[in-house]
Amino acid sequence: MFKRAVKVFLIFVIFLIGISGLYYAYNWFTGNFHTVTANEAYRSKQLNKKQLDCYINKYGIKSILNLRGDEPGAKWYEDEINISSYYGVKHYDFELPAMFEPEGKDMIQIINILKTAPKPILIHCLGGADRSGLVSAIWKIVIDKEPKEKAARQLSIFYGHMPFGKARAMDKWFYSHNIDSQTGNIY
Repeated sequence: MFKRAVKVFLIFVIFLIGISGLYYAYNWFTGNFHTVTANEAYRSKQLNKKQLDCYINKYGIKSILNLRGDEPGAKWYEDEINISSYYGVKHYDFELPAMFEPEGKDMIQIINILKTAPKPILIHCLGGADRSGLVSAIWKIVIDKEPKEKAARQLSIFYGHMPFGKARAMDKWFYSHNIDSQTGNIY
């Protein structure tokens, strides 16, 4: 009986590892690209040149909100700037820390970008999970006027976000602040 239980447990663990591997591979190939609001907002990880070119053309991306900040000289950054320029895509650089709770003034600036940037907008960070998740949740509240509970789905394991460790800072900020969906004010 014990051997059977161990065998079942091992099969279950191998199954979970296999599913996790498939999901990781899927997100790697797609750039963790997802729709936040169709024809208005999308989210992703740091896309390579080919992926960025593809998504700009496929979804008509008009602006990019890079949550990693500017990094002149870095290949990923130069590629992103060059492709944005080539297609006439408005590019916003905003350094949002991944491991620390953001400051309110920073979030107000991000809300202003979300409100005024040409649509559709692509929101991205390095992995497309934590910072992109927080900003996508804020989009859902401020732009789509969704309740906070529903917007919180943007901070989920589905996008690769794990609500523990240092990345938990995004959850802490989200759950400890309220955002007025009409004005975008934070309290």
